[in-house]
Amino acid sequence: MLVSRQNPFMKLKLLFTVLCLAVSSYGAERVVGGPYVVNPAPRAATIGWVVETSDVKVGAEAGKMDRTVSVLRGDKVSLTGLKPGTTVYYQAFAGEEGKGRFKTPPAGRASFKFVVFGDTRSRHELHRKVIEAISNLDPDFVVHTGDLVNDGYDTSLWPTFFDIERELLRKTVFFPVLGNHERDNARFYEFFDVKLPYYSFNWGAAHFAMLDSDVPNVASGSGARERFWTEQTRWLEDDLARNQKADFRFVVMHHPAYTVNITKGAHVSQETPVLVLLFEKYKVAAVFAGHDHNYQHHLKNGVHYIVTGGGGAPLAPAEAPLPGNITLRVESVEHYVPIEVEGNRAHIRAIALDGHVIETIELTAPGGN
Repeated sequence: MLVSRQNPFMKLKLLFTVLCLAVSSYGAERVVGGPYVVNPAPRAATIGWVVETSDVKVGAEAGKMDRTVSVLRGDKVSLTGLKPGTTVYYQAFAGEEGKGRFKTPPAGRASFKFVVFGDTRSRHELHRKVIEAISNLDPDFVVHTGDLVNDGYDTSLWPTFFDIERELLRKTVFFPVLGNHERDNARFYEFFDVKLPYYSFNWGAAHFAMLDSDVPNVASGSGARERFWTEQTRWLEDDLARNQKADFRFVVMHHPAYTVNITKGAHVSQETPVLVLLFEKYKVAAVFAGHDHNYQHHLKNGVHYIVTGGGGAPLAPAEAPLPGNITLRVESVEHYVPIEVEGNRAHIRAIALDGHVIETIELTAPGGN
């Protein structure tokens, strides 16, 4: 057997060098997003944050690299052994900015409040004002209808998104769906710990199904896109069927099933008629969408269709109501939608950024008193 004999001084020098490299590497990293909480269950949750590990310089000439591309990494930790319907405080990383809190979902029928909003991809000053207004409501969780950033592949945009939403996300739970501007990029899955682009969760006696309506970005080939849509639709029907005892069934997706902005063609997915049949069959209370940058409320065959795309992206015009008297309200304004659930009743408000109430909607669970 060979034994390596090394000068003690050289061993200390080597150890010092390794430590210096480690400190240097750690010092180059900085947190640029979070903390935030995703995937909560009555007894579990995931805390995440985003780290900029380095950056890459690029340019048209060797001596003129004038663009900086961030290298980002999503860090997370899973918590277990929590109690349903309680507030959890945490310290994700050092300093005041690493502190946060969140509520775990209550078990069974309970009172809670959440906010739905979307299309925050641009006009950051308005996005920030919308987030400040939502944060003042102190919701138990928030739902984002997609288009978080303008281009999911552009890593420089994610730190801006997280900076604007920092104070809100560190005190609530975040549930997003993919928009077309995320372009099905891997950062969405990494940052928000999403395994599939569709998922569901329960909060109290309410059930939420979160869909990926951005089929064109799922795959380049039509066959793969069709397989994805078939799989997601099959999953949705099974998910809704298994949750028929919930007081409310809500669905969230980026592209609206109904919209007054029909002049923009692609704004209604060709696949949505299949979904509408499922919404009606399984008595979905409301479908929340974005994509059109305004507020819309349509009601057809007992299902409320709410478009909430007023989170900061350039506003879309409020065009003519849809035929059949299904359009109840349209307003082109930055806004957000707070919802309070109390037992078997849900009180929905659409609030414009200037504070005026666009409309209120009252829902009662089927068979509720």
